[in-house]
Amino acid sequence: MITIFRKAAMLKAVSQDSRLLGACAVRHLLVMILLLLTVTASAQDTTYLYSYNQKRINSTKTAMLVLGGWGVANLATGLIGNSTAGGEAKYFHRMNAVWGVVNMGIAAASYLGNRRLDPGKYNWQGSVNEQHKIEKIFLVNGALDLAYMAGGLFMREHGKTKLMGTGHDRWKGYGNSLIMQGAFLLLFDGINFTLHHHQGKGLFSRFEQLQLTVAPGGAGMVYQW
Repeated sequence: MITIFRKAAMLKAVSQDSRLLGACAVRHLLVMILLLLTVTASAQDTTYLYSYNQKRINSTKTAMLVLGGWGVANLATGLIGNSTAGGEAKYFHRMNAVWGVVNMGIAAASYLGNRRLDPGKYNWQGSVNEQHKIEKIFLVNGALDLAYMAGGLFMREHGKTKLMGTGHDRWKGYGNSLIMQGAFLLLFDGINFTLHHHQGKGLFSRFEQLQLTVAPGGAGMVYQW
């Protein structure tokens, strides 16, 4: 009888050990699966962010090439017009040449600066910050463009009140140049803002799917599918 009880106790102990080992195995398997999913999600995030930031940088570089081309065209035609034209047109071309130099300088500095950027260095928050920054830059520039046009209108109207030989041509020529430059830059900044804003929608949408989770063992970010 005692032997039978001992065997029963041993079988019960073995059964409990088996269940314990099985539970441990399941937990280890779940941990491995979670780790695999985390690594996979992290790799996907890295790939997406790299691609997104590369696209943003390339868009900015392309915009600066356009601005630089506009600057070259204004400098070339401005210098020719300044030396061949007379009256109001002479001052119009002269101001355009000055704007050409300014736009070329801005375009070159921005293009070279963007060439040095590493699209892989931005995390989620950094990418969102850069997106907000580039949109704000084009918005602020758009406001300045309107100010240039307003200033040009004022100068042109002021020139109309001047007598010939007392700045009449200069004021009108400079004013017309400011109006033209402001109009082009407003179109330029408006198009670039629209393009960047459209690209940013995808980033913001994915960023909003991220949820910060805090647990006793630490914190992490997970997707809400």
